[in-house]
Amino acid sequence: MTAMDPDGFAAAFRKRFPDLVGAPIVAALSGGGDSVALLLLLRQASERLGCTVSAAHVHHHLRGKEADADADFCVELCGRMGVTLAVEHLAPERPPGHSPEAWWRRQRYRALDDVRRRYGAAAVATAHTRDDQAETVLLKLLRGAGPRGVAGIRARNGTVIRPLLDVSRSALREYLVAAGVAWREDASNLDPSRPRARIRQDVLPAIDNAFPGGGIRLAEFAATLAADEAFFAALLREHAEWPSVGRPIALAKVASLAGPLRRRWVLELASRLPMAEPPSRHQLDQVEALVEGGWPAAVDLGRRWVLRRSGHRLVLAPPPLRAFAERSATPGEATTLPGGFVVRLALPPSGEAAHRAWLRRETLSRTLAWRSVVAGERFGAPPRPITRQLASAGIPREWRCAWPVLIAGGTMAWLPGVGVAAGWEGSEADGLLAELEEPWGRHVR
Repeated sequence: MTAMDPDGFAAAFRKRFPDLVGAPIVAALSGGGDSVALLLLLRQASERLGCTVSAAHVHHHLRGKEADADADFCVELCGRMGVTLAVEHLAPERPPGHSPEAWWRRQRYRALDDVRRRYGAAAVATAHTRDDQAETVLLKLLRGAGPRGVAGIRARNGTVIRPLLDVSRSALREYLVAAGVAWREDASNLDPSRPRARIRQDVLPAIDNAFPGGGIRLAEFAATLAADEAFFAALLREHAEWPSVGRPIALAKVASLAGPLRRRWVLELASRLPMAEPPSRHQLDQVEALVEGGWPAAVDLGRRWVLRRSGHRLVLAPPPLRAFAERSATPGEATTLPGGFVVRLALPPSGEAAHRAWLRRETLSRTLAWRSVVAGERFGAPPRPITRQLASAGIPREWRCAWPVLIAGGTMAWLPGVGVAAGWEGSEADGLLAELEEPWGRHVR
């Protein structure tokens, strides 16, 4: 962007995202200065771009009254600007075994994408700046990330766009002050116990003081490296395969890749998992030894995600889950169960569900509950051990003891991945839809 005004913003937007000109856009609005500036720029440039603009605020319920005030501020701001706003609420609990950063990031982007689809928008715009890019590059370097991580924040990732990556945070504040528009400050951004806050308050200012323009050079370095990584990513898409939970791949598929591509293969695999940080250089070396020499037999990539060699195959094993006690099933609501399973009853079909079944409508008149399978339990006619049936269905052993089943009137009505119990079957025409989304977005094709 060459000028902090609607004309300069619109010109930069057309150049970077030509396919989105004329398309509806949702702006992610936290209430902070960066996101408020993004919304204002989009709103002022909307006629030039032919885009309708709406906004979404995600309330995490983690900072008490301060977070409530953020939401109220966003409602009031959008009301004054004439912008439609969706306020999405997230439950403050998270399943054990998940990185807090990765869990909340995934939930936040999932909520934003729900709004995008609900509003029929083409993209969600977030307000990451050049300063965010420089901070990310430093954090990744200091934590030992490889080229993929150091390439930083992408200008575009699927339906998420970042139109302000070449704009400084200070320029956005000056723009808001000149426009007479206020914003909120998140106190957690000043918490010195947070690595990014230390980088922001101490490290980057010191670099810019000693080497003027150092932050800009870091961001430019990330952009150059991102272009290189995009080239390698294209090669991987052409030549590589990745294991997924319950679906091993042939070891030869990875062993045939050149060394630099193999390392990027591991980093790409890890990027698809809910981790706060990519694998370290030591972990990358371990995977290299596993592929070439067979030892170690398994490598923990982080957060108990294990890549294991099994004969001539590579297996991706997820963190093990624990069984949970029975809990009520509420029709008409999506419920997150322990371990990260998401279940739905009597709701429209979801594109996220790995398993779905139609039950007879009369099921609603029974007491409904979800619980984990019980050791030694059998299902079907003739009855067969459930653990064997889950294994045949491709459910990883780390999940089997915690696998959810739907209980209706004290009877197991549905075993996801296997089938509906006799007498409980329904049809799409007049039945009750039950769905199960597996942890970490795994899908059964």
